[in-house]
Amino acid sequence: MRVVVAIFAVGGVLIAGALALGVAIEQHPADRPSTAPPTADARCRPPEGPLALAETDPVVAERVAVAWERVERWLVDNAAATSASWNAPASRTEMIGLQRDLGTRLPADLVISLSRHDGVRVDGFSFPPAYQPLTVREILMTVAEVCAVPGWGAGDVPFARGESGNFLYLHDGAVYRYPAMQRHADDLVDLLDRTADRLEGVSPAEYRPDIDALGRLRWVRE
Repeated sequence: MRVVVAIFAVGGVLIAGALALGVAIEQHPADRPSTAPPTADARCRPPEGPLALAETDPVVAERVAVAWERVERWLVDNAAATSASWNAPASRTEMIGLQRDLGTRLPADLVISLSRHDGVRVDGFSFPPAYQPLTVREILMTVAEVCAVPGWGAGDVPFARGESGNFLYLHDGAVYRYPAMQRHADDLVDLLDRTADRLEGVSPAEYRPDIDALGRLRWVRE
């Protein structure tokens, strides 16, 4: 009889332990895979991006350089204050750091442009009608502002900011406008060529350059 009682007692302890373990598991859902949707913070923390810059096509490099030279030459001749507003070039280390933090490789034409000018100082050069090139730091800050916005792609890279929070960004190599998310130019080289054409009066356009009394470039609607 004592043996039977002991068996039942041990069995009761095991059952009680199993029930307690079940309750403990139920009370700690973090131990199970989560089925909740990712938070905005998770979407804004991409995996580490590549630690090497994109190889530059010599043809693309030449096109970017020629377009920038046209813009810079016109500013030197016509808008002295704006011509003096460029920041120093971004270093390879800074651009690799940007890639790492963005989780994506920078387009080659943007790398070439940042290697020439790391954005501009306040009230400096702008693409028409009023998009000022961003610095490496400003690019990262802009992505942090919009990374959780529906429709924003993980590989999208802003490069010029306008007024009221709008900006230009690169998506699959093409230039788009935010927040409209509408295509604006075929690529950065196309935008540079069109800007140089407008400065030089090569072709009619919606906006034309105007120089104020302080020697600063402004874009005015035709």
